[in-house]
Amino acid sequence: MSSSSAVLQPIAPRTTSRTMRAAVIEGKNSLSLKTVPMPELRPDEALLRVKYCGICGSDLHVLHGAHPTAKFPVIPGHEFVGELVALNGGDTSLRPGDMVVSQPFFSCGNCQPCAKGRDNVCRSLRFMGAHVNGGFAEYVAVPIRKTYALPTGFDLQLAALVEPIAVAVHDVRRSGIQVGETALVIGGGAIGQLLAIVARHSGASKVVISEPNAYRRGVAERLGFQTVDPTSDGFDKALMEASDSLGFDVVFEASGSRPGVTASTKYAKITGKVMVIGMTKEPYPVDLSAVFAKELVLEGVRIHAQYNFIGAIELLKNEALRSQFLPLMTDVFPMEEIEDAFAFAQSAGDFMKVIVKM
Repeated sequence: MSSSSAVLQPIAPRTTSRTMRAAVIEGKNSLSLKTVPMPELRPDEALLRVKYCGICGSDLHVLHGAHPTAKFPVIPGHEFVGELVALNGGDTSLRPGDMVVSQPFFSCGNCQPCAKGRDNVCRSLRFMGAHVNGGFAEYVAVPIRKTYALPTGFDLQLAALVEPIAVAVHDVRRSGIQVGETALVIGGGAIGQLLAIVARHSGASKVVISEPNAYRRGVAERLGFQTVDPTSDGFDKALMEASDSLGFDVVFEASGSRPGVTASTKYAKITGKVMVIGMTKEPYPVDLSAVFAKELVLEGVRIHAQYNFIGAIELLKNEALRSQFLPLMTDVFPMEEIEDAFAFAQSAGDFMKVIVKM
């Protein structure tokens, strides 16, 4: 069918009011559950009935007014999975009733970065949950060309991890890590642990996670990773021993902290690579002398290219890898308690990934 023809699946009777419940950020530190209008589909968009949506650190940045380009009011959330309800055009094999995930941003497809396959840095990028409404709602509108059906019977809670896994796939692929090389992950939150899993799956011979939180270190150790506590007196010695005093081929800086940024160049091997992943609260100094002396490659990475979103879906189809991803899904809140969920996600509690059942 052509993209000019609208194919709209009738929506369930409970939506005839054309309103829905959604979590709305009205402004800095202002989040509440509200009744808002249903999304209006534009050409080549699909409507999803959201099943689960995960809370990401960037959602918290938006809430606290720390996201540099977010627009208020906005419905947050970009780590979602849902049921396809309607399609407005587009040549696609998708059918209403499919359980789907969608790469959560709109890119033009025409600018130079998009033409290079780098749609994640599109010149007119609009990210869901920051620039346009996201997935902490009963329904969300998504681009058809970025939407993918899941296998029948797929674990929908686990499917909420597709987007953060795509971040890890993108970062590991961009790092170019080779079979037998070593990696240091600075920051053992959900993204850090996913980076470690994907790097190991890509052939890294050793992956070490630096994380101050004892609970997170425990999760990593149960997944088979060596961990170090960056606040301990023996931190430097432990990393030197772990890397045979050579440093690491690739350092993934996922903490966004001043100590993490400082450590990233220090513990990179000569001719190694540092991947800048964590969002920093302010500009932090980087040791350019180390970059110069060791001929390091310093590379920033943002979100994920569409190809890597597809890669994340394929990884979740791998049963052995699913068993590694599952321990990261620690807490599920109902939609009615979404304010509590956001508060918990900012607490010092023992958890990895918080998701909301919509």
